[in-house]
Order: sequence, then structure tokens, then C-alpha cells
Amino acid sequence: MISRKFLLVSILSLLTMSTNALAHDFWIEPEDGAFLLRYGHRGHEALPLEVSKLQTLLCRKDSGAAQNLVKSAVAAPRQISLQASCMLLSAFFDGGYWSLTPDGEKNLPKNKVPDAVKSWRSKQFAKWVDSHSPLASQPLGDAFEIVPVTDLAKAKTGSRATFRVLFAGKPLSGATLAIDHKPLAETDDRGEARISIRGHGRESVSVSYRRMVKTAEADSEVLEASLTFEVAP
Repeated sequence: MISRKFLLVSILSLLTMSTNALAHDFWIEPEDGAFLLRYGHRGHEALPLEVSKLQTLLCRKDSGAAQNLVKSAVAAPRQISLQASCMLLSAFFDGGYWSLTPDGEKNLPKNKVPDAVKSWRSKQFAKWVDSHSPLASQPLGDAFEIVPVTDLAKAKTGSRATFRVLFAGKPLSGATLAIDHKPLAETDDRGEARISIRGHGRESVSVSYRRMVKTAEADSEVLEASLTFEVAP
């Protein structure tokens, strides 16, 4: 029989794996004249998405300020849709507190789970940009976001592009950029990393970062963000 101690050690070892390897994607993409927010693994059937956890849906149509259109979002079991004209659109999905126990994960803070082994706060951000818009390289102001440095209108499959990761508006070093859950590069002191575009027609780049917080509710905060855009033929 497997001892409880061995089980706890095994659980802890899983936590050392890449966040990208364990997490699901959260992304935005245009489809049939609307924007769709989806959760799961791109290229596969989307997973259920709790609209109550969607906190903001920022749309920037021009050089003016972004508008929060979260109240205009339409929920369905496996996606959230928005009818709007946006050059940049971002979403913040607050996953709340999670605790890992010998019996599995619970969507509760550590101080409400007596047998918690580890706990974390999950925050996911998704952004879509119009590659041809002059606004594409400008931050939207999300707490965690990917901003293209390279002119995405010129990005093609196989070409390399530079992206900057911002946390609280400042460049973040040591964050891992990935495509399809495959880690490709870590950001440097300027918060930048250069990677190859792999997608045909559309690409989605993701970034993950775990920072220690050590509060009564959680040991760490897990931040994830995605950036989706069209790729030139």
C-alpha cells in the first residue's frame, strides 16, 4: 500500500513541473463576426468556462481609452462571445484560490482546507490584437500581458518575432514563453524573448509565471497570459 508520506512527496514533485504543462489555455479569437473566449487546449474541444469568473473584457477600438464590455458578453457552456469591433481585446479570468490535497485539487484557499499540501491563486489573461493595427504594439494595461515588439503584420510562419511580457506595467524577466505548451524561451532583463512563429493563419503565444506570496490563502500566485493574432500567408 502506498504510504501517505510517499503520496505527498509525489504530489509535491508534480508542482515542480512547468506551469504550462499543467495548465489549460485561455484565449480569444475572432469567428463569424464575433470574438470568442475559449478555455482548454487549442485545436481540441473547448472545456466549460464559468462566466462568473470573467472579471474584465477590455476593448480598444481606436487611440482612445479601452472600454470594459464584460456586461455585453454572452455566455454559452463552452465559450463566451462578444459582438464588438476591437483592434485590441483582452479578458481577465479570475480562477480563484486552489489547494492541492492528497485527495486532489479543491477550488478553495489554504486556510479553508486543513490537509492542503500547496495552494495558489490562479489568474489568467487573454488578448487578441489586429496585426495590422498601429495599436498592436501598445499595452492594454492588464496586470499581466504579452505585447508584441515585432511588427506582427510582417510576421509569417517560420519567421522570428520578439515579445515583451509586462507585470503590473513593468517588464518581467524569467517568464516562460510557449506555443502549444512547448516552452521556447525565457524573457530577459527587458522582459523580452524572441521565438519562431509556428502557426498557419493564426498563432497564439502564451506565458506563465509563478510568484511566491505566502499569505493565509495561498503560497503562490500563478499568472498566465495568451496573445492571439493573425499570421500573414
